[in-house]
Amino acid sequence: MNKDKNKILESLENNIPVDLKNKMELSNLRKEPTDEKLVSDTEEDFEFARDRIKKLIGTSDEAISLMHNLAADAEHPRAFEVLGTMIKQASEMNGQLLDLQKQRKALVKDKEKRQTSTTNNSIFVGTTSELQKLLKDSSEESPVIDVE
Repeated sequence: MNKDKNKILESLENNIPVDLKNKMELSNLRKEPTDEKLVSDTEEDFEFARDRIKKLIGTSDEAISLMHNLAADAEHPRAFEVLGTMIKQASEMNGQLLDLQKQRKALVKDKEKRQTSTTNNSIFVGTTSELQKLLKDSSEESPVIDVE
């Protein structure tokens, strides 16, 4: 059964065009993005989203003023209902802008935490004699100066 499977795979490989084989090999060589690339992409996306939300807020302000005039002229309850909905959506967009800022701050703080790491507690796993030997070797490399 295994020989049959290998024969089938070989015949399939022989029937694949060369240019398609090359593309298949290249697709397996994808590299993981670097930290710098991820940071630049994140900043780019943040700026894009921020600009879009600001434009939408500006557009909604204009639409609200137009709807306000229309509702005042028409004096129809539905027009006032639509105006209220538009005002609510505009306030939600302002909240989204603030949430975007909070998310960016969290990402920046997370990045800073990953860059600086301090080890407060270290654990030595071994026997007492191994620990003494390690301490003796390290003290020979950098002698301790006693100041009195």
